Order: sequence, then C-alpha cells, then structure tokens
Amino acid sequence: MPRTAFPDKDDRPAVIKTWQTDKKFTDPDLLKLQNGVSLMSNYFFYVTMNAGAAPKRLDLTEAITHITDPALKDAYLRDAVAGSRMKIEEYEKIAPTIKPFMISEASKTFLVDYEKVLHKNVGQKGLNFTYKDINDKPVSFSDFKGKLVYIDLWATWCGPCKAEIPHMKKIEEDYHGKNIVFVSLSLDKPKDAQKWKDFVTKEQLKGIQLMADKDFSSDVAKNYDVNAIPRFLLFDTNGNIINADALRPSNPELRVQLDKLLKV
Repeated sequence: MPRTAFPDKDDRPAVIKTWQTDKKFTDPDLLKLQNGVSLMSNYFFYVTMNAGAAPKRLDLTEAITHITDPALKDAYLRDAVAGSRMKIEEYEKIAPTIKPFMISEASKTFLVDYEKVLHKNVGQKGLNFTYKDINDKPVSFSDFKGKLVYIDLWATWCGPCKAEIPHMKKIEEDYHGKNIVFVSLSLDKPKDAQKWKDFVTKEQLKGIQLMADKDFSSDVAKNYDVNAIPRFLLFDTNGNIINADALRPSNPELRVQLDKLLKV
C-alpha cells in the first residue's frame, strides 16, 4: 500500500524470509490465477533487489532454477522476455539458455514473432540525413561511408542521456583511430541551439557533434521511431543498419560487438 515511510531491509516481518526457498514454484495450478505469472515475476524482483549484490540485467537463468514445474518455467520466461526490451545482441546471448525451457506452442509462436521484430530493420539502408555541427557546418550521414557509424540520440535536458556521456567519452577515446565514427545527435529544440553549443563546449564533448533541425519531429527521429532517449543506432561500413536500438556505451557488451565488427 502507498506510504511515506518504508521499513529497512532488516526490519521487515520475519515471515518474508520463510517465503524465500530454493524450490519455490512447483504447482502448475498457479497459472489458473489471473495474476499467477506476475506473482512469480514480483517474487523474483523482490529477491533480486534485496540480495545485497547489484542486480544483473536479464539474469533469467537464476530465476528458473527456483521454478520446478515446466509449465511455470515456460510461462515465466515468455512473460520475462516480452517485457525485457532486449537488444538483438542481448537476446542472441541469452536465447540458448532459455529456449530449452520454452516448450509450449504458445512460447514457440511467441519467439518466432519476437525474433522477427528484433531483426526487422537489420540490413536496411540508413537514412541519409544532413544536420549542422556547432560551427554551423552541414554534415551528412553519407560522409561516413566506409566506416562503422555509432549514433547517440540525446538532449541536454535528458538526465539518462548525460549519464552516458562519460562512457561515450571513454569509448571514443579507446577506439580513436579505428574504422568507426561516433556521432552525437542532439534532439534539443531549435530554440535551444545555443544552449546545446555551450554544453558541448563546456563538457568538451568529442566525436561528431550535430543537432537535428526539428527535435523529435526531425526526419531522423521519425524514421527510427524515436520517442524516448537516449537511443543509439549502429551502422555498417555501407551505411546499412546493424541495430536501430543499439547497446548503450555503458554496456560492456557494446565493446564486444564493436571488436567483432572491426575485425571483419
């Protein structure tokens, strides 16, 4: 229930600890409840958040070790994947560990449709936009042909975007001189152009710094269905889409992916 104060982790009813067992969900009749799957999801969310260690993103295998019934594992994983917002690279890494447990026809059909959505833009030609840098010089997407292109869609007012900046700076530094260009494309409002320029200068942002012409109504935002930022785009050396919702600079898996691409 909503309240203004919450008990500390060590000041909660003792009965809560008795709920946490190694073999938690054993009865498939749980699925007869309208909220049966959400009960499992909420349980694992609580356990994870109170485990003491930092929660791991997409650590689904840990959860299913505590579910003994195959039908419950199947339903839990289908729900978890549906709400995970995984990138292609994340899904490909975790898929071999979860697919053996997704045995129902409903899950098999779900995975086919899910994978179609993940890969729908791969290989398509990227939008050839042209926007100005902080010196009002026009820069086009086509200028980068022959190089991998990693684009950061952000804005000066976006807290999560600014949290990625140190990681973006570091990755630009580490990959300097390699066959990849890093583009930061601001979706600030046109009236805030000077604010954007001042921020870029003050923070000593590197890479290619551009600003879209119509914030979220600009061609680049509409073309890639961008309705929330930060958002990252990754393109191959021919300007074709590798991922229109790419991994963030703060995700270590991005470096793994870039290293593989740069070896090709």
